[in-house]
Amino acid sequence: MGSRRSNRRVFLKQSARISLCTVVPYIWTGGRAKAGPIEESSFPAFEYHEIGRIGNQMGQTSLVDIDKDGRLDWVVGCNHGDVWWFQYKGPDEWVRHKIGSGAGTEVGGVAFDVDGDGWIDQVSGSTWYRNPGNPAGKEFTKYSNGAINNSHDCVAADIDQDGKLEVVMMQDSAGIYWYKIPSDPTKLWEAHRVGPAVHAGISPRGVGDIDGDGDLDIVRSTGWYENVDGKGNVWKWHGNIPGGHGGRFKDATRAWIVDLNKDGHNDVVMTDCDTEIGPRRVHWFENKDGKGGVWERHEIATGKGDLHSLAVADFDNDGDMDIFSGEGPLGGSGPGGKRRWFIWENVDGKGGSWKEHIILEGPECHEAVAGDVDGDGAIDICSKAWNGNLHIYLRNLLGGKRRPSPAPSS
Repeated sequence: MGSRRSNRRVFLKQSARISLCTVVPYIWTGGRAKAGPIEESSFPAFEYHEIGRIGNQMGQTSLVDIDKDGRLDWVVGCNHGDVWWFQYKGPDEWVRHKIGSGAGTEVGGVAFDVDGDGWIDQVSGSTWYRNPGNPAGKEFTKYSNGAINNSHDCVAADIDQDGKLEVVMMQDSAGIYWYKIPSDPTKLWEAHRVGPAVHAGISPRGVGDIDGDGDLDIVRSTGWYENVDGKGNVWKWHGNIPGGHGGRFKDATRAWIVDLNKDGHNDVVMTDCDTEIGPRRVHWFENKDGKGGVWERHEIATGKGDLHSLAVADFDNDGDMDIFSGEGPLGGSGPGGKRRWFIWENVDGKGGSWKEHIILEGPECHEAVAGDVDGDGAIDICSKAWNGNLHIYLRNLLGGKRRPSPAPSS
């Protein structure tokens, strides 16, 4: 059965530029965001909406169109527990539906069409759930796929260039694997080992063409695995990216492969995550030779909290890529350890100059996903807590040049 929730909306405004006296014109008060003074800025404002409250220790996040109504829905699942999708009806109206139980994963999960029937399914580590079609109010059919259990990272990508998506998974002790999905996906999937793992490092978009040869490679915190034969059968490790850290979960990062400086070569954006100690950075690595042989590190921000989210997108619709992250369970940089949600605006369009915007302060941000939820042409953000049950939708008000509504009074 679906669970319907309607919530009041709250206006959030971004911060001033990076400085020692960065202004946060809104705060989190536990049940809502409270607006402060409003600045004029060309960067878009974000409006706070609560999606719902359920679960704890959640991951497996995606923004996909589960019901084929043309709008993005929020998919999320608990650590070896229940998995849900929240049907988007409007900014203040999300209807919760259960996908299934007993997810074979911790954090790692990804939604895509596994069986080629045109409906989005859910892969949660060693389990996957088949969309029954017209899925509102129906549980999905659960299957075991034989993949590693307790995966932290899952990425869907066409590793062997056969025109079909496979799944890359990583778990600390097991390693990194990619799984070829058979013609009958209810059978066990074919495992291919790539190499050793760290706790986190290939999600959400750490699979891409690093060396410019047309096939997909895999980034992992301090280096990258080259897809030598282009089919995923032979891999070569290059430990030449100066990322990672020495925290509790050594070298745990979030990663995104993208041509950030528009030179025709894919670069890598990373955030430090799963660590309580500094410097907890956001940085990008320039692919200087276009072949992954020479990298130049560019620092975007440092001294932040546990940055367990990463999304690279054009949040202000100016034609270049900006960077979103938010602070997660192992600490925040706000007053009293409050978690901050950031967007770093790509000011010069080539990654040489950045302006920091704090778009929310207070609740945990963990495994956030960005996408145009409401179809207005502006990139929105959905996220949730790891320790807690709160799910959040931040609506980008750039679409249609909307002006914000005033925040409700306390």
